[in-house]
Amino acid sequence: MFEGMTIQMIFLVVVGAVLLVTGTTSFRRGLRLKKPGVIKGGKVIRSKHVQKQDEDGFLIQNYYELRVEYGQSGHRKEETVKSIDEYREGDTIQLLTDIDRGETLRVYDDSVPVFGPWALIGAGILIILLPFIQQRYGTEYISAILALLLLLIGASLILAYIKDKRRDTEEIQAEIEGVLKWQPERKKKWTTPSASYYPVLGFMTDGQKKSMRSRYNSSVAGSYKTGKKVMVYRDNATGRILERGPRISMLVGGIILILAACAGVYSTLVLFLR
Repeated sequence: MFEGMTIQMIFLVVVGAVLLVTGTTSFRRGLRLKKPGVIKGGKVIRSKHVQKQDEDGFLIQNYYELRVEYGQSGHRKEETVKSIDEYREGDTIQLLTDIDRGETLRVYDDSVPVFGPWALIGAGILIILLPFIQQRYGTEYISAILALLLLLIGASLILAYIKDKRRDTEEIQAEIEGVLKWQPERKKKWTTPSASYYPVLGFMTDGQKKSMRSRYNSSVAGSYKTGKKVMVYRDNATGRILERGPRISMLVGGIILILAACAGVYSTLVLFLR
């Protein structure tokens, strides 16, 4: 199958396979989420804030231990779950029965990725095809596959921007209250394990001060300064706090990629019509 292929070609096949597997896994997960009882509503009956700092002043633990009540098979049940977002007693919450983790219960995160499962599957297939097309037909035919790939990525960026733009949101000023240092590896004698830094954001919503640990991180310790003001967005339909609103850069980037794809399609047609 890989006879005559270079290391670069095999690398492309591996990258495409990874994207294909990621997309199909995401697609199967989406189907599971639609099954009755997988996502359920609950109510917070107790909330405990757990914090711990290291000797450098970084947070190494920052989460909320929630005791939640929910219905299952006509019965009321209680369970303790962890959340990086603050919830208080009496708050309603969405819970997910996570099949991938032994059917454990956790807080449901409805964040929508920029690239959905079909975009990942399509990109994976196109990238896998690249070395085979090059090997059989030559490099001049690669532009057709690259044009389709650019078109797919550009369309995904534009659709993601449109979805964000359609949301009914309002801006809320937040402040970085601390920085959490996540370092999963233990220290070794000759190497320093990599660390990720997450800002902890405090803000006012519905007349209450709440906080959340960011879902975005940096590998640079000084990337986030305590006390810095940032903007977050409240989804008025769900009450959920979003860290990023509609980004014009996604729209511009998507348009540029689609224009580049059109140029690729044109050059391919010229080649075929010779």
